[in-house]
Amino acid sequence: MITEVEMREFFDRVVQQVNQLTGTAQEVEGLHQRINELADRVRSLEETNRNLQQQLDQAQRSVTSLEASNTEHLRELDNERAVTANLREVIVTSDNRVASLTNDVKSETDAHRITRADLDDARRAISEWETKYNQANDAFISASVERDEWRNRANSLDRDNAELKSKLDGISAMLNPPAFHVVGGDGSGQAQVG
Repeated sequence: MITEVEMREFFDRVVQQVNQLTGTAQEVEGLHQRINELADRVRSLEETNRNLQQQLDQAQRSVTSLEASNTEHLRELDNERAVTANLREVIVTSDNRVASLTNDVKSETDAHRITRADLDDARRAISEWETKYNQANDAFISASVERDEWRNRANSLDRDNAELKSKLDGISAMLNPPAFHVVGGDGSGQAQVG
């Protein structure tokens, strides 16, 4: 037969086991709650991870786009540098050409100044020659007029001489007999019997 003491010991053990089981149940419940919290945290972290992965993908796409844009900008920059270099070369060439043309213009201006001075000298010389020509022409015209006057006088004297000769021949014919013939016709009056 079970004694009261054994019963009490049994009930004490049962109470202890119940208490242990209650504590274990509480621990299990706490663990279950912690597991649920951890699961919630894992789900939250997974969601955060997905969001971060999406952000990372978007950032990677942005980086790729920026790299492509940067590459395009670098190409454009290289093109602009090439254009700038060409423009610089054109400007230098143009400056050299302008300097050369400026020198040419200066040389032409100097040559024009010299030519103009020569032209002025030539005009003065021409004016002097024209004056001399006009003077010589006037002298020629005057000499021509004077020559014509002397020619007219000479013609008049020739006519007078011819008249006088004719008169002299008439007088000689009257003075000389017909048998005589004047020899030479020089008016010497020498007669010869024919």
